[in-house]
Amino acid sequence: MYPYFIWKGISSLDKNIMVTKLPSLERPDANIEKIAIPGRNGHLTYDDGTYQGTIKPCECALYDGSIDDVSAWLTGSGDVIFSNAPDKVYKATIINKIPFSKIIPTFHNFIIQFDCQPHKYAIDNPTIALASPGTIFNPGTANSKPVVKVFGTGSIDLNINDNIIYLTNIVEYVTIDSELMDAYKDTQLMNNEMIGEFPELIPGSNSVNFSGNVSKIEITPNWRWL
Repeated sequence: MYPYFIWKGISSLDKNIMVTKLPSLERPDANIEKIAIPGRNGHLTYDDGTYQGTIKPCECALYDGSIDDVSAWLTGSGDVIFSNAPDKVYKATIINKIPFSKIIPTFHNFIIQFDCQPHKYAIDNPTIALASPGTIFNPGTANSKPVVKVFGTGSIDLNINDNIIYLTNIVEYVTIDSELMDAYKDTQLMNNEMIGEFPELIPGSNSVNFSGNVSKIEITPNWRWL
């Protein structure tokens, strides 16, 4: 199989694009601030736990394809998958112009600059259902921000890794979205019925407990890597 990338659900192979060089696999830079202290050698560092985005260049050649069609496709924001990590997806934006250099009449070289968010996510992201307290294993290398759907009624206590979330006035279910940092049911916001921090799943084992009138919980884990 030739190297390829998938952008917005469409493979470069389907666009008659030959990928001559894929982006390297590398860990993003941490946002670390150096703090100079007067009268002291060296410096202190402050790490806030966040990471910088990365530019991932992809060197390509277009053969027997439409430059207009490819130019219209390679724009905006979307998900990108590279064939050297086919089970991971990046959230990316293409913000640079793409110059096409003619080599022969039907063959053009060009470079795409994918401006990626620091984390890559699992393509396979199945929902995990729990009818009783249990343990969930995070295979990633970074904390994930799950979507937790709690089915039950009344007042419910949800405990994930000793982070207790108090839920009140629940009817049928409530969704806790740690990425959006919102609690809701359908289109109705329910942040005022939740007390506590939005949960994260750490790499490795995660304990999940709950009490109250709960029939089950469903967790979409959103596993991610640095």
